[in-house]
Amino acid sequence: MRALAAWIGAFLVVALAGGGAVVALNATVFGPGDFVRVYLDAIARGDAESALALPGVDPGIADDRLLTDAVLGGLDDIRQVRDEPQGGGVHRITMAWSTGAGDGLSTHEGQSTFEVERVGTRLGLFPEWGFAVSPTATIELEVSNDQRFTANGVQQVTGRPEGGAAALAVLVPGAYLLGHDSAFLVADQVTVVADQPGAAIPARIEVEPAPEFAAAITRAVHDRLAECVLQTVLFPTGCPFGHAIADRVVSDPDWSIVRDPAFSEPEPGAFGEWIAGPAPGTAHLTVEVQSLFDGSVSTLDQDVPFQARYRIRIVGDELEATVLED
Repeated sequence: MRALAAWIGAFLVVALAGGGAVVALNATVFGPGDFVRVYLDAIARGDAESALALPGVDPGIADDRLLTDAVLGGLDDIRQVRDEPQGGGVHRITMAWSTGAGDGLSTHEGQSTFEVERVGTRLGLFPEWGFAVSPTATIELEVSNDQRFTANGVQQVTGRPEGGAAALAVLVPGAYLLGHDSAFLVADQVTVVADQPGAAIPARIEVEPAPEFAAAITRAVHDRLAECVLQTVLFPTGCPFGHAIADRVVSDPDWSIVRDPAFSEPEPGAFGEWIAGPAPGTAHLTVEVQSLFDGSVSTLDQDVPFQARYRIRIVGDELEATVLED
């Protein structure tokens, strides 16, 4: 509404003042630098929708998931440095700015140059402007071991479930604090400053196990082993233990766990997976057997040591553990 009021007010001034005022307004209120200022003011107040609605703002084929109000970091101290006419109605407008600090993001000062072109005339008098080059950049982001990340504190995913770099469009200028924060994984934060339209900015987040990940795996495997001992067979399906018997089995095998395996920090496996173990554990088997030699029946009652090795996948805030065979 304020922008509309400014346009109407300017029109009334022109109507009263005549052609000389038109020239003055074209160079100020309706100049190419003022068009860029409208764009930067939208970023400063965290209004991504208004910034994207301006002529020439186009992220192209890059992923637009970071083009939201919540991700914008804001701007301060916006001022025009120079206006360089290029001919053909094109201007190169250089603006100085600074980004705000907070939530782990430091203050950054910089300058950005925008190419602006005349795209029409408003009310038959005033030039309309648009960006000749979209004021967006692309963060080529790779997140190791997981596709989840945070951008200025907002939870995101790369959209690359198999790994590899994701091309994420961002508005220029801006500072973007990238990291990872989930139940079992952590990463050092990385700051990306996008200060020039059209730039491709590589970034990588190294995701590692959080201190509590190993303990959570141990608990998850404990639950899986509790399911294993319910199987009344010599080799429970999907379990790290079993026992071969040469004699005839004449009762249902009865399993129990004497010692659960305890896991240390897992290693990365395929993208999005972690490998835990091997870690030693001990099961116990009780079963009645009949000798094939003399037909006598006895009770097999013994510990069965095993090595547990698991593939771990994170599903929400839960762990999915699948035994790995040697």
